[in-house]
Amino acid sequence: MAAPGTHNVMLLFVFFGALSCAMAIKCWDCRSDSDPKCADPFDNSTVPITDCRTLGSLDHLPGVRPTMCRKIRQKVNGEWRYFRSCAYMGEPGIQGDERFCLMRTGTYNIFMEYCTCNSKDGCNSASSIKGSLLIGLISTCLWGFVHFVGF
Repeated sequence: MAAPGTHNVMLLFVFFGALSCAMAIKCWDCRSDSDPKCADPFDNSTVPITDCRTLGSLDHLPGVRPTMCRKIRQKVNGEWRYFRSCAYMGEPGIQGDERFCLMRTGTYNIFMEYCTCNSKDGCNSASSIKGSLLIGLISTCLWGFVHFVGF
């Protein structure tokens, strides 16, 4: 049997892990064609971070608010370009795994990679860290251990 109050502590961990996912996100907002520091390796010393909840809806997506960050890497005619911004639609990563990005190639030497995330503020930098998902996973494991082992 678990010690009194242990379940409450575990529920708080799960609650705060989920809460960080539901809150508004801030994303880097830049284009490498106007600021070379936006490219990889990413240097955010001159790049603004944008609170996505301050952005309005788009004309072609009425009522849709940005809830994620996006990084687009594209190669057109041999030239690499990078775009970082708030994202209105999409899924974080591929099937929810932010380590993977959607890649597309086309004719005329065109390559595009879309990386979408919502794990933490500024997740559209060069690397992706899933902090809130990690907290949720650890909390769930701890709850299961306490509940079933009877700590």
